[in-house]
Amino acid sequence: MTTRDVMKAAAAAGLALVLATTAWAANDEGRAAELIDSLGCKGCHTLNGGGGTLGPALDAVGKRLDGSQIRRQLLDPKAANPGSMMPSYANLPEKDIDALVDYLKDLK
Repeated sequence: MTTRDVMKAAAAAGLALVLATTAWAANDEGRAAELIDSLGCKGCHTLNGGGGTLGPALDAVGKRLDGSQIRRQLLDPKAANPGSMMPSYANLPEKDIDALVDYLKDLK
């Protein structure tokens, strides 16, 4: 194998990784959107111009909270606010929590 062949193979592998990562991120974002709808988050939170006003708007939550704070809020909402009416989502699979955290932290 020549140096040129090695460089072509490396470039192809790099491109495949970028495409796979992009596809995964799109799937992750889609899963987060599905969860937000199915869990009824918009019943209390505004997002993308729709939803309730009982809880804080989620449109720019990534400006207010980092990923670990969002995760804590999803898993134990009463930790930061003992009077919170938000349910815990600790029963969700870790991959769903990860999808929600990744999506919400990017909303800025």
